[in-house]
Amino acid sequence: MATIHRYPFFSHATSSATRALFQGRRGKLVNRGAGASFWFRPLDTSLSEVPVDDMEFGNIFRVTTFDRQEVSVQTALTVRIAAPELTARRMDFEIDQRTGEWTGQPMQNLQNRLAESAKQFAAEVAAREPLRTILDDGLRLVRDAIAEGLTGEGQLGGAGIEVIGVRVVALRADEELERALQTRIREEAQADADRATYDRRAQAVDRERAIKENELNNRTELARREAELVELQGMNERRRTEQELERDRLCNEAEAANRRLRVEAEADEVTLMAEARVGEVTRMAEAENAALQARLAVFSAGEPAAVLAAVAPEVLSALPRIDSLTLTPDLLAGGVSKLLAEVRG
Repeated sequence: MATIHRYPFFSHATSSATRALFQGRRGKLVNRGAGASFWFRPLDTSLSEVPVDDMEFGNIFRVTTFDRQEVSVQTALTVRIAAPELTARRMDFEIDQRTGEWTGQPMQNLQNRLAESAKQFAAEVAAREPLRTILDDGLRLVRDAIAEGLTGEGQLGGAGIEVIGVRVVALRADEELERALQTRIREEAQADADRATYDRRAQAVDRERAIKENELNNRTELARREAELVELQGMNERRRTEQELERDRLCNEAEAANRRLRVEAEADEVTLMAEARVGEVTRMAEAENAALQARLAVFSAGEPAAVLAAVAPEVLSALPRIDSLTLTPDLLAGGVSKLLAEVRG
């Protein structure tokens, strides 16, 4: 709202930064602009004030779907007056020179125009779709239809009005129909919940069966492996027994061979010892025989000295032991004389 200060013969008008103030005098525009401030004479001046900030208008209207069901639509439109001078010419934004307030209801008229246009575009898209589609995806469909329609509408553009935002807040059917839909939806939800419960139980049964089958398979596999282990242990035990028997056999054969070798070696040793003994006895017999022959030869010759030399060892061995012997010259005289005579002869 513009601020008007009245003085005698003149007045002063001031607008805020979000309001464009226009002064017309004698059919011509003499002052304009947002946040304008000027003096004027009330008798030959007309004033208009147009908002230039972003404005939001909420609307609620009803549309009919393809299957003849009524739906309540709640929208919120954000608009901006991009050309306030053009808007002031196309719509009545005149203000009272004494109070600074609008003489009419321009904002209500603007809201009604926007609501009628939005309703028209929403009704067109709703008439092509059934109720279920409108309730499921109607927010997007109605929003896109209203935004596209208002953006391309020539009347708004020609009046300098720009739509910068469209929001569809809610889409609701009649109360009775909504209760019926809620009941059906609840029933469907309950049916879905029942199916989900059944599916969960079925899955639980399947999982339990799978677990039991897995346990049975594990037990079967364990039993098979235990049988294989027992068989392997038996084979190992049999192989170990066979190896022990083979080792005992080899040990016995080796021991028998060693005994046989020892016996053969002892026999050979006994044979060699016997042969050596026989050879020794033979040599001793031959030596005794030779000695006997020599004695016989000596005896046959009849020489006393030779016989004495031959029998001396035996006679001497038979004599008692003599520790000391004393020889006198008398005893040696005869022997020495005889020895000298033999030497000379």
